[in-house]
Order: sequence, then C-alpha cells, then structure tokens
Amino acid sequence: MKVWIVNKKKQKKLLVKVVWFENGKEKSQIKESFNYNEKKKAEALKITLQNQDKIDAVDQKITFYFAFNEYFKVLKKDPDTSSKYKDMQIAYINNHVRHNINKEYLSDYLLSDFIETTLIGIKNSKRLDWRTKDGISCYVKRPEAIGKVTIKAVVLEFKKFIKWCLSRAYKADYSIALFKFPKKYFTSYTKIIKWMPTTPELLAVVNKTKDIKLKTFYKCAAETGVRLNELLGICYESVDFDNGGVWIDHSIDDQNRFRPYEVKTSRRFIELSDDLLDLFSIWMKTQIHPVTHKRVVFKNPDNGKMEIRTFKRIFNIPISQSLKTIKKSAKLLNIDWQNGMSPFRKWSITMATDITDKKGNKVFTEKQLNNRFANSKLIRDSSYVRDLNLNEKQRRTAINQITKG
Repeated sequence: MKVWIVNKKKQKKLLVKVVWFENGKEKSQIKESFNYNEKKKAEALKITLQNQDKIDAVDQKITFYFAFNEYFKVLKKDPDTSSKYKDMQIAYINNHVRHNINKEYLSDYLLSDFIETTLIGIKNSKRLDWRTKDGISCYVKRPEAIGKVTIKAVVLEFKKFIKWCLSRAYKADYSIALFKFPKKYFTSYTKIIKWMPTTPELLAVVNKTKDIKLKTFYKCAAETGVRLNELLGICYESVDFDNGGVWIDHSIDDQNRFRPYEVKTSRRFIELSDDLLDLFSIWMKTQIHPVTHKRVVFKNPDNGKMEIRTFKRIFNIPISQSLKTIKKSAKLLNIDWQNGMSPFRKWSITMATDITDKKGNKVFTEKQLNNRFANSKLIRDSSYVRDLNLNEKQRRTAINQITKG
C-alpha cells in the first residue's frame, strides 16, 4: 500500500490517495481533499495512513449482505462437514443473527452494536426444529424462545463468521470474536425441560412392540444409548456374539449415505444383554432384504490401508423416517410420543449413570460410561436428567435388566 498527495491544479486541491494491489489489480481510494493552504494537514494525514495497515487505511464498503453470502458459499464447500451441520450453521445466522444486525456495513459494526442490539435480539429469537417432508429437509420456526444452549451456539457461529471476515481482510471489530458471556448472564435463565417419556412408557415401547425388527431397534437404542446415526450404521459384522456385545464402528449421514468406520466421537465396543443378543440373532436370520452397500472403498483404521468390502446393515430404516416410526409404534400402545429417538439415549445414560449395587456402589465406572456413550461426565451431568435409580448386584446383571424395568 502506498499513499500519495495528488496536486489538482485546476481545482486548487490536494488529494490524499491510497493505492494498493488486490488480486493482481491496482485499486485506489481518495481519503480526503485539502485546499492549497492546508498542505501540512495533507502531509500529516499521509504519514498517519502510511503507518496503518491497509485494512485500517481503506474505507471498505462491504455489506453484511455480501459478507454473509460469501461466507455461506465457503461453508457449503467444506468437504469435512456434514450437510446437516452446514445447514444448521447457516440457519443459526439467517434466523437468529441476520435480522438483528443494526448496521449495513461490516466496518461500521462494533462490539457495542453486538452487545446492545444483536445479542438482545438473539436472546429473544424463536426456536427452530429440523423437519423432513417429502424428502426435503428444512428448519421450521416455533413460538418458543431459544434456550441457553442455542444462544451460546448462535453466538459461537457469529464469532466464527467474524474470524472468517478477518481472514479475508474485511475490516471488522475483532473484539466481537473474543466476546465471552459474563458469569451471571444466564442467572435468570429458566432451562427448557424437553419432553421425555416416563420409564413405563419407554419400556412399554421396548417390550410390547410386536414387530421383531422394531423391537430389536428400540431395545438396542434404549440399552446402548447410541446416537441414531450410529444405531442405523450397525452391520451384521458389528454384532459380536462371542464377547456379548456390539461394535459401534459405522454411521450414516442425514442423506442415508453409509459412512464406514466413521462415528461422531470414537469407535467402541458396548456390552449387550442376553435378551438383546437373542433378538439380534433372530432378526439377522429372518431379515429378507437388508440394506447392502456393495464394493465400498474405505480406509481401514486398524492398518491404515484402503480396502474394498461389502457391508450389510441390520436396520433398514431411513433416518428421516425414524420419527414417524417411533410415533406410530407408541400410538399403538396409546402413548403420545412427542419426540424422536433421542429420549432413548437420554434414558439410557440416566439409567447407566445412576445404577448401583445393593451396597450403593456405582455399577459402571466413569471410564466405562465415557466409553459406552462416547461423551464425558461433564456432558452427562449438564445435558441429561438424573432422576432414576436401580439396584443390582453386578454390571452384567444390570445390563440384562436395564430394559426389563
């Protein structure tokens, strides 16, 4: 970047001009004009600008509209992020941030604008629910205000956007990216209690469902507490009858694409009850048309080599149909099921965390819980309700009883 004082004799003016190269092209901007008798002021401005970076010297006219759209293009091209997560990132900004921006230009927007306008707007924003209809997925607004977790997630996404702007040399207030919530910011926040079935309701769905496939599906969800995309990724080879458990190695994405040896947190082995192992055995032998992925190319995590193999999945339920499936099964039992498959995971974590033997000792160690549910004690304590308690002699007995009530 260079700064020039241009002498306009006909106009009797001195123009302070900034010149720089961008994408191989020369660009310039007139910063200010002075009369001939103001030469010292022009020189002073020139010196000031020479001591600044281009990002501070140039008056950028980058609108939030342009910056957001460019940012979304970059997000959509990210090969390492699932399409559902990309949609969520964009939805957070479009639905909770964009209409709460009070400045047109990015360079005019300050930390004070964020705190006094945008953050207040985010806090009062409405909830979004992910819905799929006729094969098309989208976010649908609800009348309830978003909760603490979502507020933090939205602010995090906006901070990512600010950092991206700085990586593009767009002038922005970097202190926004460093923002942290004050300790007492959420003191008055009332936690939204999401709907959960009662234990008798959940166990009724698990034990009274007559369809062998769905009975195995629900019992596995309640007993293992695995995430839905991991549950649907279980293959025939994943069930280890010799060691009494299942390997959580694979998953599917929101478009039902199979992901071999790819799970959210970690590959792991989970012990199963004898009843569930029997259900797996029966269903695997009787299933007529399992979902089969032929000649899948993947990297074997055990040896680091590329291999080709056919995978045969146990559950042929599309991920988008899981909500309708559980609601239909519950309705047959006169249960108004108000959620998808997530209650099974929450219930399973609560049960396994609270279960003790007759002496009051925990049946599962923290390490075993971390492995079984692929999360940490901090997450379990903050995200799952712990109001259940069972007493069993040992872990194996507890596993056999966990879905029998």
